[in-house]
Amino acid sequence: MIKVRKAEMEKIAPLFSGIQDSMVIACLQGYMGDAFVRSWESPEAALIISGEYSFFGGRADSKDGIYLAEHFFDADPGDESVAIFDEDEPEWERILMDQAHNHPVPVTRFGIVQKDYDFDRDLLRQYSQTVPDGFLLKAFDEDIYCQAMKEAWSREFCETFASADDFLSRGFGFAVLDNGLLVSGASTMTVYDGGAELQVATRESHRCRGLAMACAAATVLKCVEMGIRPCWDAANLISRSMALKLGYEYKGEYMTVHMHR
Repeated sequence: MIKVRKAEMEKIAPLFSGIQDSMVIACLQGYMGDAFVRSWESPEAALIISGEYSFFGGRADSKDGIYLAEHFFDADPGDESVAIFDEDEPEWERILMDQAHNHPVPVTRFGIVQKDYDFDRDLLRQYSQTVPDGFLLKAFDEDIYCQAMKEAWSREFCETFASADDFLSRGFGFAVLDNGLLVSGASTMTVYDGGAELQVATRESHRCRGLAMACAAATVLKCVEMGIRPCWDAANLISRSMALKLGYEYKGEYMTVHMHR
């Protein structure tokens, strides 16, 4: 498997034309994530890995596509990944599900329309001020970054960045603290020219208190103020509901494949 250099991303960009995802854009622009091909001579398929997500572009039934599916974990250092592919190339689902050694599981996600929104800033401010008494809403700093990277539930906030300095210089987010402990947050998990992909999560012991909503609203509001498109994709119905309350539009369900080493 060949890793694509940043200067060569243009060659594989057409293979991902059907995937409107900010993490794909960020990789193709050379900001974050890694891309791979089987062969550099006229590749018919390519793979992008960004944190816990992977994107398969091009022809699934080509030699390149089958090879990338079969040898996925040769490229991904992690133990699991959410595989996303072009909805107009449904053959990817079959190819990925055929890889029994990757322990594939089909999982439905809920797509949010990717566009420039005219968010209601007053509404976002109202949501960001709904943190219950006893909790503190605070912008991400080095301490919050370090806390996030120590636990599985919060690692996606920052894991695509090289370091705390990298995150704090290129990304941002807001967290809710309970006596100094990170219990909920929202961050720009991926950044690219003019946009970012948001990650929202809450510690299991602190869910159903509106903490994530406050963090998400504060992060979206900052994106709006900075002229950045805050992209959102929903892994579950709760995330979809939050997105609609914030002013996003629902696109519909789509299928992914979860793979485990």
